[in-house]
Amino acid sequence: MGVTLSITNQKGGVAKTTTAIHLAAGIARIHKNKKVLLIDLDSQRNASSVMIKDANLAPEQTCFPIFQGKSISSNQFHDSSEPNLMVIPASLQLVEVESLLSNAIDGFFHLNEAVEKLGNEFDFIIFDCPPSLSVITINAMVAAQHLIIPMQVSKFSIDGIQGITDAVNTVKKRYNAKLNILGALLVMYDERNTLSKAVVPQIQKKLTVFETTISKSVTVEEAHLLKENLFSYAPKSKVTQAYMKLAEELLSHVE
Repeated sequence: MGVTLSITNQKGGVAKTTTAIHLAAGIARIHKNKKVLLIDLDSQRNASSVMIKDANLAPEQTCFPIFQGKSISSNQFHDSSEPNLMVIPASLQLVEVESLLSNAIDGFFHLNEAVEKLGNEFDFIIFDCPPSLSVITINAMVAAQHLIIPMQVSKFSIDGIQGITDAVNTVKKRYNAKLNILGALLVMYDERNTLSKAVVPQIQKKLTVFETTISKSVTVEEAHLLKENLFSYAPKSKVTQAYMKLAEELLSHVE
């Protein structure tokens, strides 16, 4: 099986989906001869709405059957604008997963089992997780080798680190010893801000921090509105170049 990567934070509004989209697209552009798969696990379906033409699909065409214990089938794969990047979209029915698996002995293993059955079909698999430490997020941790935590520079971000690291340590101990946190990714970052200078060292005490930082940019929302990734919409913009640098930094750690 290829490299499996989970983009995780229990907080919303931290560019988690934007990071998942552009890491997947960036890796696909760097490695044009390798196959990349993005799995949208968030019932809000934001990644799906950007990456594929029609995000309003029947549940059986999305990732939802995975959590019913079914293998991934061909009708769940959807093309993206990158020739070597496929997407398994999310479904509104994902809101049912928590109750569906609440009493299941194997409830945390559905995603891992489905992905393992893909064998070596994909070189990179990226999970875009919901903004919560839910049964779906734990499924992604069980299925992943690596985890990235996008976060804003704020006190609340620091407060939330312990919850994520506790969940990761529990998953490592009980379900997936191979899982490791690659690091925190600072998003909507302004190096001129005095808050950044005060808070970043506090984050670094708890987590490795990626050298690459992502600044806030209206370009991201423009690209998403037009259902494009940044590499096709604004290849020369600062935020696009930052996401390409992030993809390169990531690959230096996992290849």
